[in-house]
Amino acid sequence: MKPLCQKFGLWGFLFVIYFPFVGFTQILPSGEKAVSEISWHSKFGGTTNDLYGVYFLNDSVGWVAGDNGTIIKTTDGGENWQTKSSGTTHNLRALFFIDDTTGWAVGDLGTILKTTDGGDNWSPQNSASIFLLLSVQFFNDSIGWTVGTGGLILKTVDGGNNWLPQNSSFLEGITDVDFVDSLYGWAAASESGATSSTVLKTTDGGSNWQVLTLPTFWPVNSVDFIDRNTGWTVGFLEIIYKTTDGGNNWVQQPGVSTTPESFYSVCFVDSNYGWAVGYGGVIAGTDNGGATWSAQASGTTNILWDVYFVDPEHGWAVGDHGLVLIATSTVNTIQENPRVINDFMLYANYPNPFNSSTRITYTLSKKSEVVLRLYDISGREIETLIKGTQSAGFKKITWNGTDSFNRPVSSGVYILRLETDNQVMSRKMMLIR
Repeated sequence: MKPLCQKFGLWGFLFVIYFPFVGFTQILPSGEKAVSEISWHSKFGGTTNDLYGVYFLNDSVGWVAGDNGTIIKTTDGGENWQTKSSGTTHNLRALFFIDDTTGWAVGDLGTILKTTDGGDNWSPQNSASIFLLLSVQFFNDSIGWTVGTGGLILKTVDGGNNWLPQNSSFLEGITDVDFVDSLYGWAAASESGATSSTVLKTTDGGSNWQVLTLPTFWPVNSVDFIDRNTGWTVGFLEIIYKTTDGGNNWVQQPGVSTTPESFYSVCFVDSNYGWAVGYGGVIAGTDNGGATWSAQASGTTNILWDVYFVDPEHGWAVGDHGLVLIATSTVNTIQENPRVINDFMLYANYPNPFNSSTRITYTLSKKSEVVLRLYDISGREIETLIKGTQSAGFKKITWNGTDSFNRPVSSGVYILRLETDNQVMSRKMMLIR
């Protein structure tokens, strides 16, 4: 399952008044220039309340949550927003949707809300907690997790009707949770007075959690993994660490800023493209897995609490005073050291698992003969989605769960295979009816 990026840093929330850093001056290795040109523009979401969480299903449909029970929804990529009634005045810190109807929002005083009509109506769920809940994620319409202060980790296996505490053996704030499948997950954890930062890891769906340490004492606020091995975490003083072995070892990412702010959220759409946002309106982006990061002008000094991208071209960030930012992407090559930016890549489909339709995206490095086919787990061809010549660049298509005769296929695992002139990539998808 693709990693999700709704993040909220507890330590950012608590410490922001103590670390009023300003400014962002980019440092890149000598002879290089930023390759991904992202421009951001703001849109009024119909509220001046602080906004903490953003989540999009695709480049059109998304939701934002914030202070005083604020929930707003867009169906046109963020250009226009509709205010929804959440039924609570508690601050909402994060939200997550598995499809265009079913989603959850979490927040202060153990608040958990669920919707089954796309956010028009919300029903409370019992968390049996009064802690702040800061992050939520679901694997499917039954299995999900939420985390918060007091070392709280809750899990549900029935869509949120019942939430059970998981043993994290951690007594302070857990600010973010990210699962790549039903078993492997990570959580960003903060502990006052600690000599090292902490990320928690589970390999059994949350029943047990291992404490992983980073070589820094600055708190981490957000964690994002793209598979069982590769992930990033960000936090105070713009620290960015990357792991390629599931979190056992972490390497600091170089060259972000000379006057560091604090990062509160990180989001990667694949092994190359990622963004981090934080204090003072800071936005940093990378298109090489974090080897280098470049500053992107946000046009604001408001705190940005969360960032979410559905692909390398479509992203959003939210922050204080009702701020909603929309990303518009153009891609340029490095001038001093040219390389192809639109690498051949088949991205993880989204959502995955899915129960009606799923969005498939990929990039081509050059004009190519392209075949995109779908197979069942036994190797039988289900449908040819694309066959023909395509130009270089970013491509997207939606599969609605039918075969070549437009008949609905059954639940199960399917293999997506992308072939070009001399390259092949495959990915697994899970359909749940």
